[in-house]
Amino acid sequence: MPRSARIKDNFGIYYITQYCSASRPLFKDDMDRNKFLEILESIKKKFNIKVYAYCIAHSKEYHLIIDANGSDISKVMKAINIPYAMYIDHDSNLFKDRYKSKLLDDHIALMEAIYSIHSRKLTLNEEYNSCCFYNQEALLNIGLLNSEDIKLLKDNSVFNNNRESCSRCITSVDEAIKVVYEYANGNNLPLSSVIKEKELRNKLIVKIRRESTLSLKDIGQVFGGISESTVSKIISNS
Repeated sequence: MPRSARIKDNFGIYYITQYCSASRPLFKDDMDRNKFLEILESIKKKFNIKVYAYCIAHSKEYHLIIDANGSDISKVMKAINIPYAMYIDHDSNLFKDRYKSKLLDDHIALMEAIYSIHSRKLTLNEEYNSCCFYNQEALLNIGLLNSEDIKLLKDNSVFNNNRESCSRCITSVDEAIKVVYEYANGNNLPLSSVIKEKELRNKLIVKIRRESTLSLKDIGQVFGGISESTVSKIISNS
């Protein structure tokens, strides 16, 4: 029976679930959990996604709420699951089937999904459920969650913010090149210096990644054909 096509929205918010195969739990211990969170945080920076909730307290499954924020959710999930499976290095399949994703259509659905995830906490593993962070907003200015995101969630503006930023964002390589030209002209700089001087170039790469739906490959093309890995390192180090 063929798989049903996923509903995709590059500016959508998704409830993601992933289960282990019968041969090995996803998380044997807290070392595994910490590695997963490390990978998740690096992918958040690379793809400029937002993570609104998570639970990795159970050994056999994980739950995430991800705001794609302009990225392809399939690519995001591959970038999470493949490195984690490589880290585990199991001699059989680690995951049971592909991940499951549910597109959350409105604020009520989002808050219900967050509540569902926060209800999954286990007494011994509460630190691996985002529920505890929602009670400590002042501490959430770095890492997977931050206080500004939580405020947007609580005041019902997160969906509007996504759509408004989408209407103003860069959606093509030509638009991104125009941004680079305008930056050079506005600062009385030759275009070559913006492309070649790493500090200027990196500043613009980060700006374009945050304000566009472009892939890492597209951004590399804007700056003379630099590699996806180089663009990724620049964004991760910003």
